[in-house]
Amino acid sequence: MTQGWEPHLADKTVDQRIVYLTKNVFVAGRTPLVTYNPRDERQQESEVGSYLSQGGKALSVSGPTKSGKTVLIEKQLPTHDAIWLQGSDIKSVDEFWERIVDWYGLYDQVEVSTQNADQTSTGVSGSIGVPKVASVTANVGDSSTATSTVKLARKRAYAAVARQGLETLPVPIVLDDFHYIDRAAQLEVARAVKSIITITHVVLVAVPHEAFEVVRREPDMSGRVWNLRIEPWTKDELIFIAKKGFEALNVADPEDVVATKLAEHSYGAPFLMQQLCHDVCTASGILETKNDPQSISGPIGGWEAFFRRIANRITPPVFDRLLAGPKSRGQERIDRPFKDGFTTDIYGAVLRAIAMTGPKTILTYQEITRRLDAELKEDVPSAQQVSNTLRHMSTIAEAERGAGDPAVAYKDDRFYVLDPFLAFYLRWGDALKV
Repeated sequence: MTQGWEPHLADKTVDQRIVYLTKNVFVAGRTPLVTYNPRDERQQESEVGSYLSQGGKALSVSGPTKSGKTVLIEKQLPTHDAIWLQGSDIKSVDEFWERIVDWYGLYDQVEVSTQNADQTSTGVSGSIGVPKVASVTANVGDSSTATSTVKLARKRAYAAVARQGLETLPVPIVLDDFHYIDRAAQLEVARAVKSIITITHVVLVAVPHEAFEVVRREPDMSGRVWNLRIEPWTKDELIFIAKKGFEALNVADPEDVVATKLAEHSYGAPFLMQQLCHDVCTASGILETKNDPQSISGPIGGWEAFFRRIANRITPPVFDRLLAGPKSRGQERIDRPFKDGFTTDIYGAVLRAIAMTGPKTILTYQEITRRLDAELKEDVPSAQQVSNTLRHMSTIAEAERGAGDPAVAYKDDRFYVLDPFLAFYLRWGDALKV
């Protein structure tokens, strides 16, 4: 029997054994239960708990994409205990207030219209506070049918109705992906947040730390915005995910060989680690907790085929833009042949050199130049050409960043691959393979 797991988390029990489905052990894109890592040494949970024990402040949570920001907050403020709003849904401050009103069901007008089977209709209206109801169908007598439609509205402004609900029942508010709020609406939403932090807790989650400047710059908000930055995960923190999951599935990984391999290729992203762990288990036929311990040594067909299959599922949109480079000014780019037969221009060559350095996300232009010198058959670019190419890629990534962080950056002669999914695709995707 697998030890150390809460029975209520199990998918089923068989002969008093706790049995988990692999898809519910390793989860990418959802809050993990079995494989959740609190990262105790970083005291992230205690910081959130400390914030929730006080009042009069907002909490901003920032960090790299897919680094566990939402999971951390959802662990302490699950969706049934808080009002969760998505930044991409907020186009105006009215929509911010309206979604809070929707959550409470706070409407002060109701109009009911009834359509009978004989096509006659009746109506009634009044002022009450009720949860939203779309329609009700009832049988009248033996043969007639009446359909009643309930239309709910409000007389007062959404802001006033929402504040009334929050004052009556101060439910915490989580505004996820704050950086996706329409820029024209961010200032008004920041002022709305300011107006309710004395009533309830407000947690703002975003990728770039600077997304919260609009909130911090509001008058009287100095000292009222707590900042919590989520750092990229270490290899040991990622290995923790695999070990917990393997234990729940009754899988043996001697000396953490498989866990370490997966962690090294997850580029600091728990989302990617969860996906890799799930796929390596299912590829080994482990779909649920095993009756008897089963060893795992890696995917059938080898690691390269395994990683390539996963990488090719989704091509990061920014990859094609980086590969294309800036618009040409009438000069054709030189095709540069690699020793293995692959041919591409300088942008493809630089990306390929980055990929061939292994699971690294920070490289100097000299490292990239040396790799090109070792791998290209001819037309090796100079260090200056490589540096210029990296600079252009950084500019493209900045232009393509949208509301989040850029995928890559070039600063102080160092090239940073900031998006873990781009790093994984560069290393294993077919676009740069022979």
